[in-house]
Amino acid sequence: MIRLDCSPSKGEVTRQKIKMAAMKLFAQRGLEAVSVRDINKASGQRNAGSINYHFSSRDDLIREIMLDVGKILDADHAARLDELEAQSGPKDVREVASILVRPLSEISDDITTCTHSLRFLHMAMLSHRDMMMDALENRPGLERCLDHIRRLAPEMPTEILEQRIRLAMKFLLMSGSAREQALQHGDNYDPYWNAPWAPDNVADAFAGIVSAPVSKLTQDLFDGSQDSTAVAS
Repeated sequence: MIRLDCSPSKGEVTRQKIKMAAMKLFAQRGLEAVSVRDINKASGQRNAGSINYHFSSRDDLIREIMLDVGKILDADHAARLDELEAQSGPKDVREVASILVRPLSEISDDITTCTHSLRFLHMAMLSHRDMMMDALENRPGLERCLDHIRRLAPEMPTEILEQRIRLAMKFLLMSGSAREQALQHGDNYDPYWNAPWAPDNVADAFAGIVSAPVSKLTQDLFDGSQDSTAVAS
């Protein structure tokens, strides 16, 4: 996790400082706009080779931050899903969505993690998608949530459901990123994100993306594409 342990070694303290400073810069500027020199300066490192010494490379630093954030989120997803399953749930897509939209401020007590993690992941998705998907491949808590969504979603073609799940997850990342930005800058930035009902409304929207009825137009186009594939084969 991106926080200082109770009695970490000097090297571990330095690693954590570098990671927290880098995540903040990446979240604010984007991954491509931040140099090694920027990170060294922000983390108080006088040695120009600190990042390579502690992480081997800039890419290894980025990957480790991805893993840190992913572990925090996935552990929370798994724990909250355990609670729902112990109560014979989840009973609908909305209950699963409520797990996925939980604000990081309720998960971690580290201020940098709370205010920059989702923005960092959003920026990473834009410029380092392959690295991010590889780094976050092992997310058993999330996969369990997605399995429940597939089970609870209204009946529709698998391909349409899978596209909706991808759209909903992208929406979740973008809205979480926007909410972090708003919470950091206050009501003048976007008052809606500071409203007490904001996270629940996002969960409603997530469930709506997944569960909305498939229109006749979409169904007809899908059926036509399947017919074309069958004829071609």
